[in-house]
Amino acid sequence: DKKVITLRNLLQADPQAADVKFSLFVAACQSYRYDSCLKPFPPQFIRDGVKDIDALREVVDRIPALVLLLKQYLCDANTCQANPQVIDLLYWVLVQLKDICVKSVPRCEFDKIMEYVRCETAAPAPNLIFQLVGNPRGTSEMRWQEVSGGHKTLYAFHGSRLDNFHSILHYGLQQHLNKNSLFGHGIYLSSELSVSLPYSPMGYGWGRSNVGSEMSCVALCEVVNHPDVKCQDKESDKSRSIATDSIGGEVPKKYYVALNSDLVKVRYLLVYSKQSQWDDSIVSTSWLGWVRRHKLVIFILSYVVLLISVGLSNNHLV
Repeated sequence: DKKVITLRNLLQADPQAADVKFSLFVAACQSYRYDSCLKPFPPQFIRDGVKDIDALREVVDRIPALVLLLKQYLCDANTCQANPQVIDLLYWVLVQLKDICVKSVPRCEFDKIMEYVRCETAAPAPNLIFQLVGNPRGTSEMRWQEVSGGHKTLYAFHGSRLDNFHSILHYGLQQHLNKNSLFGHGIYLSSELSVSLPYSPMGYGWGRSNVGSEMSCVALCEVVNHPDVKCQDKESDKSRSIATDSIGGEVPKKYYVALNSDLVKVRYLLVYSKQSQWDDSIVSTSWLGWVRRHKLVIFILSYVVLLISVGLSNNHLV
């Protein structure tokens, strides 16, 4: 089957990038905010205009760790034929959504990328970095070439919840989705990673991810140096540092507020993860994997056992 062959080749070429891309999809899928953050939504789970999130989550729950998928699942024709929904969903997320290509960055290049922004305060280094490469014929990339032509660009960080990054990956940063408007309605960025990190709390991605089930992301963005990007700039007049709808006055130092989302392009994802101490290809089929994915259930059962033990002890004392 063509889909199976394509998936196998993709997973062999860059398994880490495929893992993080699918993890961001799952984070949005499992979110209570799925209606707003799971965009794009897989069309095969839209019935009569209604998003069947329960059916989608059921299929997601059947997908094994990608390492295991590559070693066993995609090599067994009978297994693939018995699970067409699993193959179709993986193919849609990893192959059909092709406006953005996610690529793993070698660790030896981390320092070079982090030097795009000269931070003055210390911040934790990311565990992984991924490059986002736009389709040169895509609408988004063509629009970027149009608005950035003739202007210098700079780099800055943007933090957001984990469940927002599936949408950010495919649609970019959108100013109308930003709830922060103290210094004007726009996309808020910073030249300090330590400023953006608190806006990217650890979130639960995909329990079978080899990257880590708990993770956070910070976007490293290329920004057009344009008057509609408000900031403290010694070379410009005061109007550059204040938006017309600002209620907080001038944009603080180290901050940028882009009033137009076309002026911002996400170039890299900085990924922070609580990495597992076991290989997922082993854990996912063992009792340790079950324990790892059902911590809350184990806590509740332990608490119930404790209550029963206390009750029995009291009965013996009577």
